[in-house]
Amino acid sequence: MADYTTITAVKADMPDSNLYASTSYDYDLVIQGMITAASRLIDKEVGGWANYFYPTTDDQTRYYDGSGEVDLYVDPIISLTSVYVSESGGRSLTDYTAWTENTDYFVWPYNYSSIGVPIQMLLVDNDAGGKGSWGTTRKGIKITGVFGYSSYPPADIQQACKITAMRWFMRAKQSWQDTSANMALGELLYTQSLDPDVKEILKPYKTFNAVTGI
Repeated sequence: MADYTTITAVKADMPDSNLYASTSYDYDLVIQGMITAASRLIDKEVGGWANYFYPTTDDQTRYYDGSGEVDLYVDPIISLTSVYVSESGGRSLTDYTAWTENTDYFVWPYNYSSIGVPIQMLLVDNDAGGKGSWGTTRKGIKITGVFGYSSYPPADIQQACKITAMRWFMRAKQSWQDTSANMALGELLYTQSLDPDVKEILKPYKTFNAVTGI
């Protein structure tokens, strides 16, 4: 599983903690576990899957229902290898026909790589390709590529992971109590389901899972 930050980065963001200047590795295993758990929580919070922001570079094949329209929403794709469509309505291996990018369909956003977002939709080029639509066959679209939001965690996702891991670490030091005390300010702090800053960071990444079969 891919982690969205490192132990060193977490310690560097905790200057008021003994961990900041310490050369001890006593807590490293605990922090590492919290980083991994925070990474997977982030995946779930945005509606993605494990390693959504740091996937393997291996190709994966996913199937989709034909939309019956010229547009087909897909799970976020970092790099697209091939698109096959069942033009006859069958689902055997020979029923799928290879479609060609920029001839039969376009990827959208058109400038996805330059603006730092994944492919989110495929559009039939019904002017030149003559395909008409994606058809209506269940599991009629077979797409192969690298699925995920990014090939490496964006800076704000790394920050969200650090915040969550640090918050859990400090709460664990108080036996996971729901409240803690700030002695300097003389106030009680109440634990919430997810840090408000993390919620704001993740908000633009919220998505839906378009996969109908894997």
